[in-house]
Amino acid sequence: MNLIDASVVGLYLLVLFTIGLVSARKSKDQSAESFFLTNKTLPWFAIGFTIIASGISSEHFLGAVGYSYTFGLAVANWEWLNAPSLIILIVFFIPIYLRKNVVTMPQFLEMRFNHSVRLLFAIITILIYTFINLAGVIYSGGIALQGILDLDTIYLGVITVTLIGGFFAIYGGMESVAWTNVFQAVLLLGGGLIVFIMGINTVPGGLSEILGDGNRAKLILPSDDPEIPWTGLMVLTFSTNIWFFCTNQSINQAALGAKNEWNAKMGILFAGFLMIIIPLADVFPGLIAYALGLNPKDSAGGANSAYLDLVEHLLPVGLRGVVYAALCGAIISTIEAMSNACSTIFTFDIYPVISKLRDDKQLIKTGRITGILVLIVAALWTPVVGTFQHIFQYFQQCWAFIAIPAVIVFFLGILWKNFSDRAAVITLLLSFPMFLMPYLLNFFSIGLNAYVAAGYTLIIVLVFSVLISILLPNKDKKEVSGLIWASSLLKENDRSHPWYKTISFWAVLLLVIYIGIYVYIEFLR
Repeated sequence: MNLIDASVVGLYLLVLFTIGLVSARKSKDQSAESFFLTNKTLPWFAIGFTIIASGISSEHFLGAVGYSYTFGLAVANWEWLNAPSLIILIVFFIPIYLRKNVVTMPQFLEMRFNHSVRLLFAIITILIYTFINLAGVIYSGGIALQGILDLDTIYLGVITVTLIGGFFAIYGGMESVAWTNVFQAVLLLGGGLIVFIMGINTVPGGLSEILGDGNRAKLILPSDDPEIPWTGLMVLTFSTNIWFFCTNQSINQAALGAKNEWNAKMGILFAGFLMIIIPLADVFPGLIAYALGLNPKDSAGGANSAYLDLVEHLLPVGLRGVVYAALCGAIISTIEAMSNACSTIFTFDIYPVISKLRDDKQLIKTGRITGILVLIVAALWTPVVGTFQHIFQYFQQCWAFIAIPAVIVFFLGILWKNFSDRAAVITLLLSFPMFLMPYLLNFFSIGLNAYVAAGYTLIIVLVFSVLISILLPNKDKKEVSGLIWASSLLKENDRSHPWYKTISFWAVLLLVIYIGIYVYIEFLR
């Protein structure tokens, strides 16, 4: 990296540190709940940007680009199929979470079931964040820094992103995470769009040539496609995505810190509108690299370096620095969100079982120590991530299976008042064998597509959970008032807003736009 690009990245880090430190000062002398969730002050735009920045990291800018380089436009489904899960979050979960003053997802499960369910889900969540999410993000961040700085080993990059990303969440809490994420989300989307625009202007034939032809140019692939069949995408839509957006602490934490319910819902919808353009920044660069005939190969033999190779090929000095800064922002923002989420869950859901101390300073200190330990363990797990050819594949296949028990427990929990505590515990215990499923599919070279296999597993576990609940009902009648979804929850403060500010108007518009994208690409283009 030359001096000009290095100066741009340096300026970015300076601005980022300034925002983080100023935000962190607001967290001083606050309660532990305010430190981890903010003081219920976040506006809709900060929530939307935080959701985007928390959910998009180097596994997108490296993994998704490499995956789309290999398999084409269908990879955009990982963004454009998010609309149903966002609407489900707004309609079914957010009203309950906010009206019950939920701080963590495990806390909600205690309200609905019992303390055992809360503790079990808290442990599972921290394990997922540590060994799948954070490990993958840190590893891909190491690949990015190795390519940008020409480091001798990926693990120097791993150490660097771990230290920088952990600083903000551990020092500043959710206030620092949220406001640095606003800055980083703008930068990472802007950087990705720069690459997209430069690519369109560089590839002979423009967008049509970039999209290509055949299956590479389609969003919906046949059911017998070995990698991304439409049947697998249905599992993505109604299992993985619901888990990711509706039960995920790092995603929901910003919405839980909203000023009010309207800001929480509007922030989620705002994130949905931003997701319309995200594939231009993290999928289309892979198509552009393919159209230009680039031949990216990383140390694992995959195409994870396609994004960096394309930036080097397309962009002039200076603009490269902006994109490198955007990539750093994507990595740091996700590490911030996930380490803060782990700290929050441990502090509020696990630590009270270990200690009776309730002093706010002690709780904040405990959360910070947890964040440090989680980051260290995740960094040490990164060599395992490197055994997968595609980073994106590592995330998605692991999530496809691990999402199943949580989605079933949360959904049956809010829709079926007779879903029992013991059935919830037994279903969540299935999360542990789910951790092994992607590795077993690879080890035994099973020909069944991983996402389709996850779909079959979802159906089996759902039937099993219902049967267990019938066979092992609660011994005593539980008070679940306000925890079971009812249509009355939809009658919120939309009435007090003009039509153009109502949640229903923007939700319908969001769905219409997403449907329009699929209709155009599949039938009209």
